[in-house]
Amino acid sequence: MRLIGHRGARGEAPENTLSGFRYLRQLGIRAVELDIQVSADGELVIIHDNSLERTTLAYGEVCLTHSSDLARINATRKSFPDWPEIEGIPTLREVMAVLHDFEHIQFEVKAATEADCQTVAAKFPALWREFGFGERAFTTSFNPRYLHLVRDAAPEIPRGFLFEQEFAGNPVEAAQALGCLALGPHQARCDLPLLQAAHEAGLLVATWTVNEVARMHELARLGIDGLITDVPSRALREAGELFATPKPA
Repeated sequence: MRLIGHRGARGEAPENTLSGFRYLRQLGIRAVELDIQVSADGELVIIHDNSLERTTLAYGEVCLTHSSDLARINATRKSFPDWPEIEGIPTLREVMAVLHDFEHIQFEVKAATEADCQTVAAKFPALWREFGFGERAFTTSFNPRYLHLVRDAAPEIPRGFLFEQEFAGNPVEAAQALGCLALGPHQARCDLPLLQAAHEAGLLVATWTVNEVARMHELARLGIDGLITDVPSRALREAGELFATPKPA
């Protein structure tokens, strides 16, 4: 089972920041999930929310803020006041450079509008190719429209379909219809029938967000492929036998 840091390691380091991703590397983990939004000037930037308030010391909407201004925002000390580095919101290019040696990356696209879907689908493939990630890097989304667009733009990029606990359809069929290689269910939806159906369809399954050690053991017994967590150091400390051996920092 692969241990995957959620937005880096959001329970232990500032989420979706360069130093947060470096923290994950220091733990010996080379698998991560992160989020892509589009700035006012069309830059692909790494932040989960549409707005800045929750994770930074600034206010406003990401889509209305220029990437140069996002770079100057304090994105590390809102949740971690004593964090040693002060960093802004990074661009996708900056993050890809930091993650060059990672073995598994999930680039989740938070495109809510048609324009954002088109922007990411047009720009992401060139960066994916430039950094040579190949099968190591998936692009994932809850938004079927984006997955359609990126499939048309670059069918060689691995894709993953994400779904919430309340998703009413058949997620395996939805992923297959989108030509996806992976499925990303809310952990409450992970049971043996889902995993069996997904694996029979040839889909990898990585679930989110799992922070309780007992649940990690349950999912390991079910045969989950990947587990996304906010607390990777705790996972290694208390359930390390479930995961692949950490890499040297």
